[in-house]
Amino acid sequence: MEKNIARLLEQARLHIQHGHIDGAIDVLRDILSNDPDFADAHAYLAICLLKKRRGHAAAQEARIALTLEPESALALYALALSQFAQRQFREAESHILRLLDLDPNDPSYYLLLVDLYNATAQKKKVLPLLQKALALAPENPDTLSKLSDYYLAVNDLGRAQHHAREALQMDPEHADALVSMGQVLLQKGDVANAREHAIWALRREPGNSSALYLLTAIKARANPFLGLWWRYNTWINRIGMTRSILVLLAAFIIYRVASMAFTDMGRKDMATIVNLCWMGIVIYSFVGPAIFEKALKKELADVKLTKNF
Repeated sequence: MEKNIARLLEQARLHIQHGHIDGAIDVLRDILSNDPDFADAHAYLAICLLKKRRGHAAAQEARIALTLEPESALALYALALSQFAQRQFREAESHILRLLDLDPNDPSYYLLLVDLYNATAQKKKVLPLLQKALALAPENPDTLSKLSDYYLAVNDLGRAQHHAREALQMDPEHADALVSMGQVLLQKGDVANAREHAIWALRREPGNSSALYLLTAIKARANPFLGLWWRYNTWINRIGMTRSILVLLAAFIIYRVASMAFTDMGRKDMATIVNLCWMGIVIYSFVGPAIFEKALKKELADVKLTKNF
């Protein structure tokens, strides 16, 4: 029986690794029907439920796993993942740091901490963690993909493409690496190849949110209405929060100076045009993200309805 359960657990792990989440869930439920107190099965089930966007159920399974086996690194990892997904960042960070105390040589813990620091705008902490993970596992496509994302965020397209290419050499079907390369290609204006990479990633993982976001970004860039907003939003994200605030402040000052100057010159018609242009920019800045989000939700809905991409 124990050998059979071990075989089934390995089968579930491979399903997860290859993005076959429904298959993994079926196997894990089969295991738990025979051994409901098997902590690792509960932990893997938590990870699967997270990929299905069932955060509360995932957290419950992770806590069951940790109750059954308090020293289980897998259970602790699953709990940290579920807390991160529910935006319980402090709790998640404390559990990741505990994992690193237990095993400082596991690159996956550093990568999870990278995701957390990216989500909480602590980007200065990211690169040292990625370098540590890379030193531990130089041929890990997960690390290389995240390095690509990091360099893309700081507008170093050369390094971003280099690391994405390395990741794909290690695993040509790695979904996150395909998305990373797609993002680089999109920034370079190679829309057709960027779209191909997004589709390849979705064939590997139909519910991959990053691939769906990339596909939506590609459509937005090609859209005459959303294209300007997409380019502006990409640039604003690249320069950072502080500089983006300064840009908006400078734009407002220029608008006010121009409006008052035309009014003082007796050119009320030009002042009206300036005011209308500014109002249009403000409305566009609010409408653009809403339309993009609606398009993203549509992509998510379409993929949920399709079992085979």
